[in-house]
Amino acid sequence: MKKNKNKFPDSPNENPPYYHIDHHVTVDIWRSLFESGNEEQARMLSKIMIEQGCQEIEINDASLVLMFWKDYMEENNILSFRPVDEELH
Repeated sequence: MKKNKNKFPDSPNENPPYYHIDHHVTVDIWRSLFESGNEEQARMLSKIMIEQGCQEIEINDASLVLMFWKDYMEENNILSFRPVDEELH
């Protein structure tokens, strides 16, 4: 089924092509996805949020903030992560 580009569906029985969700609600959804182990969905959501202009997320846990921005930082050569090497101490 081809979706239209309008803001609203053509009929009451059709889903809208996209949703507008409050930033804080979206951050809560991202956090819930990440913390529940749905990391792939969390990565997709953070990418969409960043592409739409997200500048910061209101989370006090620095490791969660880092995970939100991880893919963006790697893709833009800002920061690089490597697997833990057990032989290096």
